Amino acid sequence: MANYRVLATHLHPLADAAIQYFINNNGARASQINVEAEIHPEVNFRPTISYSKTDKHIICAEVVDAFNLPEIERFVLACKNLSLPVHLYIVIQKDSIPHIDTKVLKTTRDNGVAILEITFPNHGVLLGSASLSLSLNGLRSFKLSDYPESYRDSLNSAINTFKQGNPGKGCSEVYDEIESLCRRIGKKISTKPGGFTTAPTFNWDTQAWAHIIEFMRDKLNRGVITNCPNLKNQLFNRLLGITEYRNDAGHKPKSLAKLIERDKQLRTRFESAMDELKSLIEASKPLKP
Repeated sequence: MANYRVLATHLHPLADAAIQYFINNNGARASQINVEAEIHPEVNFRPTISYSKTDKHIICAEVVDAFNLPEIERFVLACKNLSLPVHLYIVIQKDSIPHIDTKVLKTTRDNGVAILEITFPNHGVLLGSASLSLSLNGLRSFKLSDYPESYRDSLNSAINTFKQGNPGKGCSEVYDEIESLCRRIGKKISTKPGGFTTAPTFNWDTQAWAHIIEFMRDKLNRGVITNCPNLKNQLFNRLLGITEYRNDAGHKPKSLAKLIERDKQLRTRFESAMDELKSLIEASKPLKP
């Protein structure tokens, strides 16, 4: 049994069972696990259980017999504001909270918090979704209905991939959509006589993405393509900036500080990519690419 100083005595067996759950199911080692320890100097909350994974993410579990939403929400907000890569679990004993309020469930899920229900001796079941990294769950909300129906499935996948701990791949999925649309726009303009001031001599499917953007920016004949006034140099320049991030989105950080910095950068890049995709869709709509 671990040495608990704050946790109510009747919850000690539940906390011990939760520790065993993380050892059995999440690959934690007993020597890694901290009890009621500070996770960050600026976070005024000490979860019942915490430990760091090899990928630098921090697993936190709070053992409860009743939900204290304000306290949980303050902890979640602090982690989001500090971009801490925390996965938070609320641990309850099976049937100890027979009717969890739907508002409570929605709040926890919306915040990326998982509810772990323990059946003694150490069997655990997640009620609903798995926990999400709080550093990534601070991602701005997107209204997928603002995008054409053909994009919604892939963009929803990109958002979920991002939030579920693979932000590099999530960014790449949005970049793929932007690149594909750029190539389709170029092909469509090429079918218009005089659409470009200089006829392209490359293959639209295989030419480097950055070169395609530069060509469209520099060679678009706006005297011919008059129905797309928003295909401006400023838009092409912003898209060109995105191509610089394409290859470095998936690098794995080697320290907690680098993981925090990466998550901040990728969150900004993801949000920017979603915005630029929307702008490009709107600007090219008359072409029906």
